[in-house]
Amino acid sequence: MNVTVKLTGLLIILLIGVVIGLQTAERGIAKVSGVPAEKAQTFYIKKVDQGQMEIAVMGKQVQTAGSEKMVNYMSRAGLALGDSIKHGAKMVVDWIGSFFEP
Repeated sequence: MNVTVKLTGLLIILLIGVVIGLQTAERGIAKVSGVPAEKAQTFYIKKVDQGQMEIAVMGKQVQTAGSEKMVNYMSRAGLALGDSIKHGAKMVVDWIGSFFEP
């Protein structure tokens, strides 16, 4: 488990470094080529109006789900995870208890 946590942490740090590197390289290329400033293609967030945001990753627009839909999804995922853990624990207790039956 300890190795998994370390590996996951290193991969996240690597991913963040790659995104920052792409962004920096793109800015440098734009400076050298003299292209007028346009929105960055690697990772771009812009506040449009009334709390709305425009997000682009690698030049493609990203649509965000409504907050209510996200809350419902997270709630259902949490309930499903809780039910599966409860069912798994019950099975383990029943299995261990079967060794002590006469």
